[in-house]
Amino acid sequence: MAESLNKVWDIYLDAFRRHSHQLLAWAHDDVRASLHAELEEPSITGLLAEAMKRRLNADTTPDEYLHYWIGDQEPVSPNGEMGNDRLRLDINVIRTGLKPRLSYIFEAKRLRTGSFTIGKYTGTGGMGDFLECRYGEGCPEAAMVGLLQNKDADYWFGELQRSFTDDLLAKPGVLRIEEALGAVTVLPVIQHEWQSRHRRSDGSALRLLHIFLPGLK
Repeated sequence: MAESLNKVWDIYLDAFRRHSHQLLAWAHDDVRASLHAELEEPSITGLLAEAMKRRLNADTTPDEYLHYWIGDQEPVSPNGEMGNDRLRLDINVIRTGLKPRLSYIFEAKRLRTGSFTIGKYTGTGGMGDFLECRYGEGCPEAAMVGLLQNKDADYWFGELQRSFTDDLLAKPGVLRIEEALGAVTVLPVIQHEWQSRHRRSDGSALRLLHIFLPGLK
């Protein structure tokens, strides 16, 4: 099963990444006028997920998007959790029409000084869930989405970079960094994106993309 999954990822990842990013970018454009600094994370991700679904259903969306659907708060049970104890993926783009199916996961965190700090982005409920195999087991790549509710992308990138530097100096670090932050462009319309590489708790490799989306009108 693992070998089959790896082959499917090898075939589809480049297009899957690009299409998933495009759906996120379209959705952000569609809902940006509704975003404000007091909006809670589930409300923001719900708005984005619904906008992505509308784009998939729109007549103007290219046919190359026919084999995608959107998971909104999709439940997962990495340790056999049941019912309301299951964890929830914020947004995952599901590639249908093939077996095994693939999911491109976007895990979103609010970023606002004083209350929603970079530690919540890098810790449990954010990056930590990927690194501890609670999210995205078997996925070679996933994306963190920073929902900026004050300051700008340069400020929050500095905070993220500081967290990485501190972790590299710690013995041992918890972020399991194998490649530090570097700028990346998947789509020119997404202007604030970086990548990093990590080693999960099960020894598998993970490429994480970091997208910072303005959250204010």
